[in-house]
Formats: sequence, C-alpha cells, structure tokens
Amino acid sequence: MALPALPVPSATLPVLPVTLAQASSTLSDADQAALDDLLTTGQDRIDANDYAGAIAAYQQATAIDPRNPRLYSGIGYLYTQQGRYREAIPAYEQAIALEPDNLPFRHALAHSYVQLEDYGQAIATYERILAIAPRDQDAYLGLGGIQIIQGDFEAALGTYETLTRNVPGTTSGHAAVGSLYLIRSDYEAAQAAFLQALRLDSRQANLYVGLAEAQLALGRTSAAFQSLQQAVELNNRDVKAQFLLGEILMERGDTEGAYRRYRNAVDIDRDFLPAQAAAGALSLEREEYLQAVLAYRRLTNALPNNAGAHYNLGLALWGQGYANQAAAALRRARYLYSAQDDLEGLDRVEALMALWGISAEANE
Repeated sequence: MALPALPVPSATLPVLPVTLAQASSTLSDADQAALDDLLTTGQDRIDANDYAGAIAAYQQATAIDPRNPRLYSGIGYLYTQQGRYREAIPAYEQAIALEPDNLPFRHALAHSYVQLEDYGQAIATYERILAIAPRDQDAYLGLGGIQIIQGDFEAALGTYETLTRNVPGTTSGHAAVGSLYLIRSDYEAAQAAFLQALRLDSRQANLYVGLAEAQLALGRTSAAFQSLQQAVELNNRDVKAQFLLGEILMERGDTEGAYRRYRNAVDIDRDFLPAQAAAGALSLEREEYLQAVLAYRRLTNALPNNAGAHYNLGLALWGQGYANQAAAALRRARYLYSAQDDLEGLDRVEALMALWGISAEANE
C-alpha cells in the first residue's frame, strides 16, 4: 500500500495586498503619493510576471515607509513565488519584527524554512506560533509533518493528539492521527481515528478514503467499498477513491467496472501513476493501444528506469502500428533489465524481439 497523504496546512502564504499604502497613517501627502506610485508600479510588474521589477518597487517603498510590515511580507511573498526562499526569510523576519502577532507572516516564514529543509528553524517557528495561538491547527499539522519527515513518529503522534485535545471539534487532528497509524501499519487504530473524524464531520470525502485504506488493510473489503462509494458521492474527483474502487472491482473480477474507475482516476490526475499503470495494463488487454501508449508514455517519463513500463510501451506501440518506436522501447527495456540483473525480464524481452525480428542494436 502506498503511504497515505497526510493532512497538510492550508495555504498560509500571505496574499500580496493590492494597496499596501492603506496601512500607513503618518506619511506626508508627498510621501503617500510616491508610495502609491511605487505600489502601482509593483502591481503592474506582478501582472506582467516581472517579480524582480516588483521586488525592486517594493524595496524602494520601504525607504519611504520603513515601518510598514506588509511591504516586507510582500517582498517575501514575491521571493517565494520564484523559489528564492533564502531571500524571503529576512523579509518575513522584518515583517514579524514590526508586527509580532501576525500569524500569516510566521506561517510564511515556516514555509520558507521547510522548503529549504531547515527543519530546526521551521520547528522553532511553528512552536512560536503555538505559543501565541495554542489552537492554530495549521501549526500543529506543519510541525507534525516535519516530525514525520524526520522519522519521529512518536513526536508526530503527540503533536496530532495535542491538536485533538486543544481543538476538540477539528477533524484534521483525527485525520492526521489516522494517516500516521496507516504509515505505522496499525490499521485498527487508523480505522478508529478516521471513524472519530467522521463523527465530527461526515461530509469530507478524504476521511472516507482514509477509512477505506484501513478497512482494506484489515481485509474488510465490503466495508471499504461502501466507504469509497460514499467518498465519490461527496467528491467524484477524488483520484484515490476512484482508483481504489477500481482495485476492488478488479479483485471481484469486474474488469469493465475497474477500467472505468481507472480511467476516471487518470482523467482526474494524469500524474497519479498507479492509475496510469492499471489503466495501461487493461488498455493493452482490451487492445485499446492508443490509450495504452498514452498511459505508458507518461509512466516512462515519470519512471525512466522502469524496465516493465518500457516493455509495455513497446507492446502498445507495436499494436498501434508504430514498429520503429516499439523497437526503441523494447531495446530500452532490454538494456534496463540487463543493467538490473533481471534475467526473467531479459529473457521475456529478448524472446519478443526475436519473435518480431527486432535487432538488439538500432543500427543493425
């Protein structure tokens, strides 16, 4: 079973206000006019995706209004939009120094540290947020997520359980506990956590999906099927629900129903590789070669060293009538099977190449 997706904080980067000058009340008319001009220029640069130009405008604005924290948070935000997290940090720190109780600024700072994998500073930032606001759900989720990355599952469990105690009506804490128990293969505890979350809010599709994952691991397939049906009733674009329904239908021998579910999952998210693999395999079986080519193209792009994906791509391309491309895919599969010492796979691809008259070398 793939690791479940843990609940994550909602977007916490502050949205850059269009008119930051409203926060200033002590500027002269001339300074206010100059500030407004710079903010307009900055917004125009943002609209043109010229973040460097926008940053330059806002930096000039700080010379006019150095006590305006939103100018600095705006600069930090623009740096993060470019992936320049190290440069965003001092801007957010300046904003926090001017407005210490602004939690979005602190969340944005934590986000920057996480992106830089500076987990110590990120933890310290989240802990400071919780000292200010002990009921801040996003801070608990962010802190727990880092603890999981560090492999400290006990600490993460403690963080999530503290969230459920401090914010009793929240589903996110129970969902996080459930997801963590799934990772630890404690499926009874995971099921209990998701059931508790659903007692608090039965309208969230992802909770039914988490419950279904626990039920499947416990062998309670019928119950999992019902949970997944409830999930897609609430959100028919839940990719994992569609995929898992396909898996259950395949197990039941309903290949037609499974194929529809796999195709639904692929249509929702073409980058969800388990669905691509399942849909590709059934497309091959059904001799729907174009669909199989599309699936295995995406798989080989995402997993370039997966010999089986290249082998199946070769089958699909041959069925579609693209003999040269099929030969190239099979040669790639042969190379990978050999490099990975997969003798069974190597025998299989070489037998197929011999059957189809494909040489081992492209120039032969």
